[in-house]
Amino acid sequence: MRRLLSKLSAVIIILFAASLFSCASNKRAAQDESLFCEENLPRFKEAKLSNDIPVVFKNIPFEKNLEIRIIFLGGASVCPKNKAGLDQLTFDLLSDCDPSVKELSARGLYFPVAACFSDYSYYGFNSAAPDFLENLGAFASSLLERQYNHQDYLKKEAAASAEALDKSESLKFELLEAVKKQVYSSTPYLEGSYYKRTSRVSEYDIEKNLERLLNAKRMQILVAGDFSYKAPDAEKGKKQKKDDAALFEERSAALLEKLESLFGTIKAEPWTAPNVAALNLPNKKDLSIKSDFAANDYCAALCVAAPNRSDDDYEAFALASLALDSVLRHELVEAKKIASYAGTAMLNAKQSAALIILGGQKSEANVKESLTAALAMFPDYNELESVLDVYKNIYVSRVIGASHNAGATLDQIASGLVYQNNAAAFAEKPKKIRAATVQDVTSAYEKYFLSDNSLFVLLTN
Repeated sequence: MRRLLSKLSAVIIILFAASLFSCASNKRAAQDESLFCEENLPRFKEAKLSNDIPVVFKNIPFEKNLEIRIIFLGGASVCPKNKAGLDQLTFDLLSDCDPSVKELSARGLYFPVAACFSDYSYYGFNSAAPDFLENLGAFASSLLERQYNHQDYLKKEAAASAEALDKSESLKFELLEAVKKQVYSSTPYLEGSYYKRTSRVSEYDIEKNLERLLNAKRMQILVAGDFSYKAPDAEKGKKQKKDDAALFEERSAALLEKLESLFGTIKAEPWTAPNVAALNLPNKKDLSIKSDFAANDYCAALCVAAPNRSDDDYEAFALASLALDSVLRHELVEAKKIASYAGTAMLNAKQSAALIILGGQKSEANVKESLTAALAMFPDYNELESVLDVYKNIYVSRVIGASHNAGATLDQIASGLVYQNNAAAFAEKPKKIRAATVQDVTSAYEKYFLSDNSLFVLLTN
């Protein structure tokens, strides 16, 4: 185990060096994350439109862009049966088929963004900060005035169907679907957020979906990026007299007025998020599935429950995942060579699941037994104590690094709002990470990754 520990230390030191390099744009924050919360909270501003749509602004003075996302609560959890991927297809039609958006995108002035997750979807755009307000009108028009036609729908639906076919022939995708079918069987997540071969989405479905989406009760507006950009009339060498805080206050207030004029008349209709039952995780169930796409390969996953974002042991669990990634890579990929890849992943939702995924070429080795042996190699108390600070540094640097990018910041804000009812929840995360003890991490590892309630799925030919 000592030899393993020395190898793990070398690996995580390399990873930490890489993560620090990614944070070079703000060295002071990376060096003293204890100030992270104090520095970031003044850069938040929360408000509401007259129809009670929440609005969150986050200033990132060292960004170059501004990004807006309209969050629609529900996501995959409210997707009708056999309509998987409905939100994503709807958003693709809105952005790709609007003439003004297409023209701005072709000139490199506008970058549409959209996605659907378990409990929410979003639609938005990213652009250079000085161009943002001008582009906002085109964005609002694409959502509210619906410029696509029947031919646009046919092309987009055909493209989505072709992509779904390609995806369904992927071994990893097949594995993920097999896991979801088991553990999400009692939840509203089963349909999924992406288009599938079984999806049957008509143009009428999209029209009705738009009507349901445009409900002030389901909407939240998030904007992050550089509110402190140099104004066009100041580009000829004139120094901007106002500081970042003053510019943020002034420009966020102006943007709030603009958002009110664009979205303040959207009506609020009754809406309640669906209840999500606990995951359907059996007692140490093994499932072997034959796949037409496996050839000489295999793909496997061990699925267990994961804590919610607001749970006290979430940060300890995440630290345990980082440590386990190193163990899996060393034991299964480097030492025993029974896998070409191995690591942990998350299915984020109101009821989250954690996956240990591995795969590679088939061999005589028993995959489940090899994985069980690797899980037993998790560092003991003394070994973990000597490297835990390095894992904390990696985790903290990822949080700080994400706060420097508009898109990553909006990911964190949306997650905080949906799962913790707190847009600024990520600002407290470095403190929580630093507070986790060796015992906290060990306990989280044993509670979740060694749980008797687990599902192991193996795909082979």
